[in-house]
Formats: sequence, structure tokens, C-alpha cells
Amino acid sequence: RIVDKEYLKSIVINKRADYDNIRQNSFRIIEKEKQCRSIFYAMKYWRPKAVFPPVYLVIGAFNSGGTANDEGLIIGAEMQKNIDNIPYTIAHELIHFQQRKTDNPTLLIQAIHEGSADFLGELICGYNMNNIAVDYGRKHKDKLCKEFVSKMNGFDFTDWLYGLSGKDDRPNDLGYWIGYEIAKAYFNKEKDKKRAVESIIRIEDYPAFLKESGYLKPYLP
Repeated sequence: RIVDKEYLKSIVINKRADYDNIRQNSFRIIEKEKQCRSIFYAMKYWRPKAVFPPVYLVIGAFNSGGTANDEGLIIGAEMQKNIDNIPYTIAHELIHFQQRKTDNPTLLIQAIHEGSADFLGELICGYNMNNIAVDYGRKHKDKLCKEFVSKMNGFDFTDWLYGLSGKDDRPNDLGYWIGYEIAKAYFNKEKDKKRAVESIIRIEDYPAFLKESGYLKPYLP
């Protein structure tokens, strides 16, 4: 996500003060190693066949807190103003590493993809750092659920994931919140919790998963 060397060079030059500000903090990341390793043990408990990739903490272009690909988990160290958030970021990306990939996802698919990584990340880490979206979502649940159902089968993520139109006071990434709630509802209904974790990670039919969760039942046609 640094695009290329010239782009990264331009960002470093323009944001030199920002890089200077995070320099000392980046040296403290090692303090979180034991806590991060405990996340892997928790993942192993919930999903014995989980795959554990290398984890890289790198200085990037101030445009990505973390991502997962075939090479492993790549965490943007320059984005970690609070090193206490690093274990959760790694937990979230670790879940993504286990998940099925979907080409050209609908809003429903992408919201559940991100939200279930938040939910299971919290399960193996012990906390969720996306509290602003969670608090706002729960306070405005009825209105937001109606809106989400009207848009969930489309491909426009605006106001739900990765960007806002500014039409109201909502925070970024409410799709994470509603996906989290759907995954949580499914997990709570399933008696076998380890089977629930496996089902959440390996979703094949997202509309069926939503229906089974029961979370949006009052709002579905």
C-alpha cells in the first residue's frame, strides 16, 4: 500500500514531522510481543486448525493500519499512536487471514467480513478498539438497520465502510459495527461455540448466515 518508491518518498517528505513524532513510539512496539503471542494461543484454542502467518510491523505511508495477504499480516507501525491497540489490530488481521476471500463483495458480505473479524478478534484478544462505531450504532440501531437492509445487496459502501458522504454525524465504518452484531448474534445462538467460530470464519452463503443469526429479522422483507 505504499504504491511505489516515489509515492512513499513524497509522503515521507510531506509528513516528516509525523514520522518524527511516531519514531520513539515505534521502538516500544516490542513491549507488546507477549500479549500478541497470547492471541495466537487463544486462536489455537478456538480453531485448532488455524494457520499462523508471519507478522510484519512496517513503516508505511500513513494509509493503512493493517492488512493480511498470502505473505502474512502486515501492520502499519506508523499508524499505531497507541501501542495498546497493536494486539487487537493483529487479532483482527489474523481472523482475516483465516477467512474465505470474496471477489466483488456486496455491502452485506463486506460488512460481515469486517465485523466478524472484529468480533472474533475481540474473542481472542479480549477487547475491541472500534468503540466509537459500536456506541453510535447501538444508540441509533433502528434507523441504521433499516438503512442497511435497503442497501446491503448493493455495491456502494459509502457511509458504511471506508468513507462518509457527510449526510449526518455518523462515524466511519459502521459496517464493522453491524457485521460485529450479526456475527455476535450467530455466535450466541449456537450451542457449540467452537463450531460457531468455524462457521463464522468459513461463511459460504452470507444471506443465509444473516438469516440464521436472526439479528436483522424484524427489518428483512
